[in-house]
Amino acid sequence: MKKILKIAKIELSILFYSPIAWLILIIFIIQCGSTIIELLDARESSQQLGNELKALTTDIYGGKYGFFNAIKNKLYLYIPLLTMGLMSRELQSGSIKLLFSSPVTVKQIILGKFTAIAFYAFLLVIVLFGVLIISDIAIEALDIKYVLGGIFGLYLLMLSYAAIGLFMSSITSYQIIAAISTLAILAALSFIGTIGQSIDFVRDITYWISIDGRANNFMNGLISSADTLYFILVIGLFLTLSVMRLNSGRKIRATGVKMMSYSLVIFVVLMIGYSSSLPTFKKYYDTTRFKTKTLTKESQKLLKQIDKPVTITTYSNIINSFGHLGAPKFRIFDLKQFDQYTRFLPEIEFKYVPYYDYTLNSLDNGDKSIEDRGLQYATAHGYDFQKVLAPEEIKKRIDLTSEKNIFLKVVEYDGKKTILRMFYDQIGYPQEAEISAALKNLLTKPAVIGILNNNDERSIDKVGDKHYIKLLKDLNTRSSLVNQGFEVNNITLNNNNPIPEDLSVLIIADPFIPYTSTQLQKIKNFIDKGGNVMVLGEPNKQHLLEPILKGIGVQFNNGMLLQESKDFPLDLIQSHTSNEASSLGMSLNQKDIVSLSGAMFLTTKDTLGFISRPILKTDKKVTWNKTEAINLDSDTIKFNPNRDRKIEVAVASALTRKINNREQKIMVVGDADFISNKGLNINNLKTENFKFALKVFKWFSDNEYPIAAERPEPIDNKIEISREKIMLLKIIFIVLIPLMIGFYGALLLVRRKRN
Repeated sequence: MKKILKIAKIELSILFYSPIAWLILIIFIIQCGSTIIELLDARESSQQLGNELKALTTDIYGGKYGFFNAIKNKLYLYIPLLTMGLMSRELQSGSIKLLFSSPVTVKQIILGKFTAIAFYAFLLVIVLFGVLIISDIAIEALDIKYVLGGIFGLYLLMLSYAAIGLFMSSITSYQIIAAISTLAILAALSFIGTIGQSIDFVRDITYWISIDGRANNFMNGLISSADTLYFILVIGLFLTLSVMRLNSGRKIRATGVKMMSYSLVIFVVLMIGYSSSLPTFKKYYDTTRFKTKTLTKESQKLLKQIDKPVTITTYSNIINSFGHLGAPKFRIFDLKQFDQYTRFLPEIEFKYVPYYDYTLNSLDNGDKSIEDRGLQYATAHGYDFQKVLAPEEIKKRIDLTSEKNIFLKVVEYDGKKTILRMFYDQIGYPQEAEISAALKNLLTKPAVIGILNNNDERSIDKVGDKHYIKLLKDLNTRSSLVNQGFEVNNITLNNNNPIPEDLSVLIIADPFIPYTSTQLQKIKNFIDKGGNVMVLGEPNKQHLLEPILKGIGVQFNNGMLLQESKDFPLDLIQSHTSNEASSLGMSLNQKDIVSLSGAMFLTTKDTLGFISRPILKTDKKVTWNKTEAINLDSDTIKFNPNRDRKIEVAVASALTRKINNREQKIMVVGDADFISNKGLNINNLKTENFKFALKVFKWFSDNEYPIAAERPEPIDNKIEISREKIMLLKIIFIVLIPLMIGFYGALLLVRRKRN
C-alpha cells in the first residue's frame, strides 16, 4: 500500500507541475459556479415576480436541465486530458523500463496512478461540496441527502472515466492519441446501448454495457446496487486490462492466448454485471427527503399481499399513437416505467403482443387497406410484421373493441384480469395510483359506482358539457374514476330487479322526468337497507328529488344562489370546504375553490339516526339567494341591501348513520354541474372540483379508492438570499476563487521552472 501511495504522490506532483491540472480545476470551478448561480438567479427572479416555487432541490439539481446534468455533460472532456499522460508519458520517455526494473509490481504502478487521478477527482468533488454549501445557504430546507447522492454518482462516473483513460494511455506512447481514444471508447460505451434492441438477450447485455445515463438515478434521488456495481465493475475491468496490457510487454505469449485472456476477463465482468442487473438482485436507497422515488407505504403493503405470479401483457396496436412504445427498440424504456414495482415484485412477467386494427385516433389513409397501414407502421416502428397479429387474429385472443383498440396493458393475477391504460397527458404511462389500484382490484374487488339512467339524468357515456364521462368513465383521463379502482355502471329501474346492494354509491343526478312510484320505492328500499347515495339537484327542479330527500331530512331551498364577481357570471358560486369536512377526509386548503354553476342551498335536520354535516359553504361576504325568476342573460341584477341578505349556507352536506353493522353515507349537493365535464374545468378560474370529487368518492369507498399515492408537500420552496447576495456569490465563485487558484498554480509553476 505504501508503494501505491508513493507512486500516487509522485504522479500528483507531476500533474500539478503542469498547467493542465490547474486549468481544468479552474474551468470546473467556473462552470459549477456559473451554472448554480444562473439556476438560483432564475428562481429568485421568479420568486420576486410572485410565482410559487416548489421542491427547489430537485428543480435546481435534478432533471434534464438541472445542475448535475450540466456538470455530467462536460466531465467526459476533462478526464481524458488528465489521464492521457499517465502511462503514455512513461512509454514515450522510456521510464517504463525503470519502473519495471524497480521493486514495484505492475499492479502497484496501475493502482498508484489511478489513486492519483482518484484524488484529483476528489478535488472536483470538493468543488461540488462548495456548491452544496452555497445551495444550503440560498435554499430553504435544502434536501442535502439528495444532493450528496448526486455527488456520489458523479464521483463514480469520474473514476470510471479515469480507469478507461488509464487503460487507453497504457496502449500508446502518444498522449493525444490516448486522449482521443478515451473519447472514442466513451462514445462507444454510450452508443452500444442502442445495438441489438430487437433481440431480448442482446438488448439486455448491450443496455448493461452502456454507460449513457448510468449516473442519472444518483442525480435524481435513487442509488441502486446495479448502478453502483456497474461503475465498480467498469473501474475494475479497465484497471485489470491495464495491468494485463503492461504485463504483456514483459512476457512473451501467443496472440491467441492474450486474446483469450482479455476475452475471459470481459466475459466474467459481463456475466457478473448482467446478473446484478436482474430485478431479483437489485437493492435501492432513496435519497429524497420524502422517499418520492419509492412506492408509498400503502402500495408496499398492497404488494406484500401478492403471493402468486403476476403477468403484465402489453397489447400494442402499432397504428395507435402509442404504438411505437411496444416496439422492441423501446422495450427497455417501457419496462423502466415499472421499476418501482419490480423492485418489490421482481418476479413480474412482462409479455408483448403487437397487432394492428382501427382505433379512435387512426384515420383512414386514402385507399390504403388496414393491412397496408399495418405494414407501414410496422416498418416505421421496427416491428417484424410477420409477428404482428391481424384484426381477426387479435380478436381470437382478446376483444379490445370496448377499449377502442388502444395501446394498453392487461394485468393478470390468480385467474383474474384488469386493464392498465395509457393517457393523453404529459406523462402518458400509468403511475402509482393507477397501477396499485389495478393490482388491488385483483386482490379484492373494485369499488362499484352506479348511476341512474332512466329519467334523463346526467350520463356517464356522453361528452356534452353537462354529463359525467370525464370524471367517472373517460378511459383516457388519468383521474377518471374508472382508472382509479372504480367500476362505473348504469343502473336501470325499469326492470324487476332491485338496485344492487354491493354499490359503493348510487348517484342520482338531476333527473328531468319525475320518478314513478315504483322507481321511488326501489330507491327508498335501497336507502332503508343502508345503501350509500349521492343526490345532485338543480334550481327549479328540486321537486323532482323531494320525494327522495324528505325521508332523510334534507330540503333544497327555493331560488338560486348568486355571488358578486367582476370576472365571472353571478350564478358561479365559489365555495370552500367547511371545518366539518376534515372529519370525513374531504377538506381542501383554505384558498381552494370548488365552483358550482347555478346552485341552491340546502337545509338538513337530523332524522332517522342520520347525523348531517355541511361540507361546502358559500362566502357570506359576497353570496345571496334570489328567489324571484331571473334571466342572467338579459336582466341587470345587483345585490340590493334593502331587499337581499348576504348569507353563508351549505351547498353540499353529508349525512351518516349506523345501520346493519355498517356506516351509511349520503351526500346531497345543490348543484349537478360541479362534477360535469364543463364544471371540472371553469375557464380562467383555478378550481379544485376534480380533487374534491376524488375525496368524496374515496369517502364513499371507505377510503379504499383512489389509492393514496400523494406525498408530503415539499418544504424547500423558497430562495432565502437576495439577488445582491447571489451576485456576490457569483463574484466569489467565478472570479475570486479561480483567480486565487490560478495565482497559486502559476506561482508554483514559476518556482519549479526556476529550480
